[in-house]
Amino acid sequence: MRSNRRLFAATLLSGLVLGAGVTYWYTEPFRVSAQERVAVSFKPEEQATLASLESALTRIADTVTPSVVHIRAKKNITIENPTRRWRIPPPEGNDEENNNSNPRLFQVPPNNDENFREFFRQFQVPDTDTPRRVEGQGSGVIIRSDGYILTNDHVVSGADEVEVVFKDGRTAKGKVLRDQRTDLAVVKVELNNLPAATLGDSTEVKPGQIVFAIGSPFGLNHSLTMGIVSALGRQEIIGGGSETRFYPELIQTDASINQGNSGGPLVNSRGEVVGVNTAIVAGQYGGNVGVGFAIPINRARSVVTQLIERGKVERGYLGVLPEDLTGDLKESLNIQNGAIIRRVEQGTPAWNAGLRAGDVVTKFDGKTVKNQIDLRDRISETPPGRKIEIEAMRDGKKMTFDATLGSPEEQLAQAEPEKEQPTRKIGINVGELSDKNKRDMQTEKGVVVTSVDPNSSAASAGLQRNDVIRSVNGKAVTSPEAFNEAFTAIKSGEMARLVVVRREGNRIAEEMITFRAP
Repeated sequence: MRSNRRLFAATLLSGLVLGAGVTYWYTEPFRVSAQERVAVSFKPEEQATLASLESALTRIADTVTPSVVHIRAKKNITIENPTRRWRIPPPEGNDEENNNSNPRLFQVPPNNDENFREFFRQFQVPDTDTPRRVEGQGSGVIIRSDGYILTNDHVVSGADEVEVVFKDGRTAKGKVLRDQRTDLAVVKVELNNLPAATLGDSTEVKPGQIVFAIGSPFGLNHSLTMGIVSALGRQEIIGGGSETRFYPELIQTDASINQGNSGGPLVNSRGEVVGVNTAIVAGQYGGNVGVGFAIPINRARSVVTQLIERGKVERGYLGVLPEDLTGDLKESLNIQNGAIIRRVEQGTPAWNAGLRAGDVVTKFDGKTVKNQIDLRDRISETPPGRKIEIEAMRDGKKMTFDATLGSPEEQLAQAEPEKEQPTRKIGINVGELSDKNKRDMQTEKGVVVTSVDPNSSAASAGLQRNDVIRSVNGKAVTSPEAFNEAFTAIKSGEMARLVVVRREGNRIAEEMITFRAP
C-alpha cells in the first residue's frame, strides 16, 4: 500500500512537471507575440510632433468639412427607341481592323421589322419612347453664408432639379447659375448663416505642398483625402463632342479624387480653398491612379462674382491666338516674357488696333504679360467695351496700340452668315464644306456642323461639331440652304433623322443621329 502511494505521487508529480512544460511551450510564443504588439516607444519630442500633426489634421477636417456639400442633380430623359448605339467587341480575325482592341460602335437604324423588335425585347430594350428619371451626383463648397455654393458646371449641367445635402443632414433645392466655358457653376439655396469656407490664393500654391481633397466620392459624403501638389499649369482638353472643354491652367495633385468629388474643394494646410476638384486620369476601371486636377480658385473668383452679380459671365474679346515664347524665340527676339501672336483675324478689335501676327505682347492695360495664359486671362477678365493700351514688340521695336475690346457673342454674330440663322432653333449651325472638310471626311457633298448648343436635343442625340450632315429624313443636303429647307419641312415633335459622316482617329464612319424636332 505504501509503495502504491509513492508510485501515485511520483506519477502525479511528473504529470504536473510535464503539464507545466507543455503549457510553457504552447503559451510562450503567444506571450512573446503579445510583447511585440506593444505600442512603439517614441521619444517625448517625437510623440509631441506626432500629436501636433494629428491635431492639425483633425482641426482642418473639423473646420472645412461643414462647408462641403453633396449635390444631387436630377433629370428627366426620354429614351427614343430608333436611336440605339451598341458597343460590341470586334469579330475574331487577323486583319488590322479586327485586331484593334477598341470596341467598335454600331448604330441600329430605325426599322419596323418585327424581327428587330423581337431582338430588342430579348434584351429588355423598350420599343417605345420611355421616360426615365436619372440622378447624378457631385460635390460643392459653400462660399457665402447667405446660400451661395461653388461647384463644377458638369455636375449640374442639364439638370431639371438640383438638391443640396448639408453635413448636418438638411437638404435644400438650389437655383443654378452656369458658366460652361470654365466648367464652373454657382448653386443658390434659400438658407442663411451657412458655414462658408475661406478662399485662399492659388498663386501661392507650390509643388510639394500638402493639400486635401474633400467631397462625396461614390456618394460617400464628406470624405477627406490627403496628398501633395504634383504640378502646376497643366493644360488639358477634357470631354467629348459638344461638352469638350479646354482647361488652360490646372493644379495637379495625388490626393485621391474619384467620381463624385467633382466640385468639391482642394484645401491647403491652412484650411483655405485653393482649387475646385474637377477631373482625374482614370485607370482601366475608372478609379483614381494618383493624378487628379483642380481649377485654381483665383480663376473661379471672377467667374463666381459675375455669376452672382449679373447671372452670367461677360468676357472681353480681342481676336488673337497667343502662344508662349519658346526658348529659341526668347533668344532670337531678346525677350524673356510675353505672348507671341500667332494669328489675328481681320475685323477684330486686335486687327482694328493695328496688331499683327508675329507681334509679342509684353503689357496689357499697364500690367506685364508673362505668358499666353496670362494674356488670355487679362483679356477675358476685361469687360467688353473698355478701351485698353497694349504694348508689343515688333521687329525689335516697342509699339503701343489702343484697342476697344468686344465680346465673343458680338463677334460670333458678325461672323455667322445669315444663311445659318434658321438652324439655331435646333441648336446647331452649319456651313459649306471646305476643301479640308472634303479631304478629311472623304466626301464631296453635305454640310459641316460648325457649332452645337450643349443643351440642345441635337447634342443629346450625339451630334458633334465637325460632323458632316449628308441627308435629313432621307433628303440629300448639299448646302446650308438645302439643309434649312429640309429641316423646316419637319414639324415640331416629329423625328428628325440625320445621316452624318464622322471621323474618329483614322477611321471614318457614317452614322444616323435621330431626335425630335423642337
